[in-house]
Amino acid sequence: MSDAYRPVLWNRVKYIYDAVLICVVVIYILMFLKFSPQFHDVTRTVEVSILRMRAFGSCAYLMLTFILCIGPLARIDRRFAPLLYNRRHFGVLTCIVAGIHLNYVINWYYVFTLVDTDVALLTSNVSFGQALGFPFEVFGMFTLLILVILAVTSHDFWLSFLTPRVWKTLHMGIYFA
Repeated sequence: MSDAYRPVLWNRVKYIYDAVLICVVVIYILMFLKFSPQFHDVTRTVEVSILRMRAFGSCAYLMLTFILCIGPLARIDRRFAPLLYNRRHFGVLTCIVAGIHLNYVINWYYVFTLVDTDVALLTSNVSFGQALGFPFEVFGMFTLLILVILAVTSHDFWLSFLTPRVWKTLHMGIYFA
């Protein structure tokens, strides 16, 4: 038993939307890498790898925040409706940027550990009882897991396969992210 597969129907608006999204992400990353060191008040310069982590992490956070604002903005002003129409593209790109952030984190902090990198990431900081130094890594992994699930199920095939109610319930998980 299977559902009918329909390929993605690309049009000029989707190409422009995706091109603008990618350009904005690239410009943000480049500007962050160029101007961020000027705002650091430290005695040693910050490593380029750490700057990359911060650039991709902050970019993913800002993208996720903007995705959550698109729905209310489209209800307030109709000019934001095209952003709402292609919001899934934005979400998939957010997942990719967050994955790149994770890749930089693992390759900088956990590449030389004796245990598996995923285990090292989740067990290196277990200070759950204090606010300072709280293990935020667990929240990041949970958020990335939600973003991956949403990116994988963002195609219209999954909307028809899972039924609109299940699909929408699943995609409301973005608010937990």
